[in-house]
Amino acid sequence: MKRIITSIIIAAAAVLAFSACHKDDWKQGADLKTLTISYDLAGNSLDAFPAAGSTITKAVVVSQGAINRDIDWVVSVDNTPDWVSVEKTTMTTHFTGTYDGDDRDVEHRAVTITVKANATGAKRTAVLRFTVADGSSISTILTQNK
Repeated sequence: MKRIITSIIIAAAAVLAFSACHKDDWKQGADLKTLTISYDLAGNSLDAFPAAGSTITKAVVVSQGAINRDIDWVVSVDNTPDWVSVEKTTMTTHFTGTYDGDDRDVEHRAVTITVKANATGAKRTAVLRFTVADGSSISTILTQNK
């Protein structure tokens, strides 16, 4: 009888421990929520706009978690400064394959950033925010030289 009661207590404790865990609390497994951003680094980078101002277009990939790669986004500039503007666009790059017939053009989501001339005498920064369908966002900082 003592053995049966001990087995029941152990089984009940295991059920309680298991039911107290929620899959979102588990540390192992795929991350399904964290946003990451990457953009092409060809040409100008976002941290070196010249004082004279310029316009650049960059391919942008926003991913959410380990599964949702290259999801759709909208772009904005925090506090809407009058010296920088952004526009969502697309850009096409050419992929040269390894084998005959692998070559193709690939279209990417992209952002065009226009920065006006900086006559302030000080370095300027702005925050670009990329927001996805569920309302979460990720940001990156651009700077302009003085």
